[in-house]
Formats: sequence, C-alpha cells, structure tokens
Amino acid sequence: MSTDARNHHYVPQTYLRAFTEGESKKSKFTVFDISTGKRFETVPRNVCAVRDFNRIAVPGMDANAIESGMGKFESLIAPAVTEIDSTNQFQGDARNTILNLIALLAVRHPERRESMRKFHAQIAKISMSMVLAHPEVYETITAKIKAEEKITDNQASYEDVKKFFDSGEYDIQVSNESHLHSEEVMHETVLPLLAKRNWMLYRVDPANGHFITSDHPVSLTWRNPSEVPAMYRYSPGFAMRDTEVLFPLTKSLILVGTFDGDSEYQIASPFLVAGCNSRVAHYCSRQIYSPKRTFIALNSQMQIINGADFLKSTPAKR
Repeated sequence: MSTDARNHHYVPQTYLRAFTEGESKKSKFTVFDISTGKRFETVPRNVCAVRDFNRIAVPGMDANAIESGMGKFESLIAPAVTEIDSTNQFQGDARNTILNLIALLAVRHPERRESMRKFHAQIAKISMSMVLAHPEVYETITAKIKAEEKITDNQASYEDVKKFFDSGEYDIQVSNESHLHSEEVMHETVLPLLAKRNWMLYRVDPANGHFITSDHPVSLTWRNPSEVPAMYRYSPGFAMRDTEVLFPLTKSLILVGTFDGDSEYQIASPFLVAGCNSRVAHYCSRQIYSPKRTFIALNSQMQIINGADFLKSTPAKR
C-alpha cells in the first residue's frame, strides 16, 4: 500500500467486492442511496471512503502507519472468506479474522466519530463556560498553565476570550489519534464478546435472491424487543443477552451471532434472506450495495417484496 494513500476506506474494498457481480477490482455493484433516493452503479473503490480517515501526526511515525497496518489485515479477509465459502464452516483462523473484521466495522465509522466529537465538544464547552464564569477563576487557571509553560504570557485578555467563546464562531475538533485510540479500546472490548457468541452461517440459493450489504454492515438488535423496557429498546449492547448480531459476509453468505443459539450451517429460506436484507437496509448509514439492481426484502406485514418498494417506504436519512 502506498504511503501516500489519502483516500481511506472505513469499510474495506476487499469486503465490498464480495457483493459485486464479478468480485474483482473492476466489478461493479448497484448503490442505493437512502439519503437521496438515487440508484447507480460503481466500483467499491468509490464508496465508504473518507480522506485521511486513518492518517496520524505522531513524531517519528509514518503518517500512514495505521492505514498500512489496515492494509495488511485486509489482505487476510479474502482468504478467510474463501475458506468459509468452500468449507461451509465458521471456525479456526478464518473465524478469528472475520470476527476481527466485524469488531472493526462495529466501532470504526465516520458517524460514530462525529458523535464522539460532539460529545467531547459539549464537555469542552461546559468546562470552558465554568472557567469563564468569573474573571478570578480564569486568571487563576491561566496563571497555573503559564507557570507550567504550556502557554506564554502573550495571551488574549479575559474579555477577549469570553467574547470569542460566547460568539460560538469556532469548531471543536478531536484528533484522529484520539479517535483511533478510542476505537482500539472499543475493538478490544467488543472482540471477545463476539467470540463468545454462537454463529449461524446461512447460504442463499441463487434462485432465492442474494444478500446485500451497506456502509454500516454490522447490526446489533434485540431478539425480542417487545420484552425489553422502552427506555432500553433502542440501545442494545454487545454483552447483553437476548441480542443478535447480523453480518453479511458475501452476496451468498450471512452470519448471525447469538449467545444461546446454534453454531451451524443452513440454507437460507427466501423469508430469511428478505428479512436479513431489510435489517441491513434499516441499519445502513446512507447507502446499501447489491450485486443486482433489485433485491428482496420484508414489508411491515412480513411479506416478501421488491427491494425498491421497500426503500420507498423507508424514511430518507439526512
């Protein structure tokens, strides 16, 4: 991987190619953009990418060290998928590789980073408002910082700082290094919880359709949401019992993980395929990807319908 790479994929191209018709670098899939309602064809290289998503600024380190490391991990994905596809078994090193992929995709996403940025920005604003509540507090804190030589004496006055703060004409950002560290901690938390689950591997008969994926392919849901108190119904955790993790592996294979279910291989019924596709579409960020221009899904009456009709009834995401 080039050290000058700037277009970083938060969903690996190697993974996405398994949902194209030909599964090669130049193979295309159909993109359904939920936010715009548009449908178009493109290659995986053109989706799920953010400039400098993994770039770091650490003295003595290559700016693309993380991206290069991700490239080495991604080289393990295709062989793992090939093994699972040929043996119809989810075990061994191939299992470990895919569980690591699931954990990464569950915790690393631009929307999650933006949520974390907003959280940190809110905390920073609250802290700064307390510092600027009284001039004496501001002077005491700045004096301590100056003594530690973290700032110089040539600083703006209390009045100038408070005016700028009150104007709100600034953005509070979180560094990539901070995001990456948080994601590493979350990954190490989620991975063993995924390993404790039992995983069903389902294969679709081509005559019964295909599985789709999305720009946010890992979905975590309650198995029996009606039995969960309303205040917790929309926030399941990876350690919680009676939850289910769904992950489309290829256009032909899908994984479903639970704590108390079976670990087997089965042929998926059309109803299961449609249900899985509906969930994938529901939990996407903005886009879903299909090897064909249509797919099957379930409507609210639990009937199998055309994916295009399903999307028409799905609220647009902005």
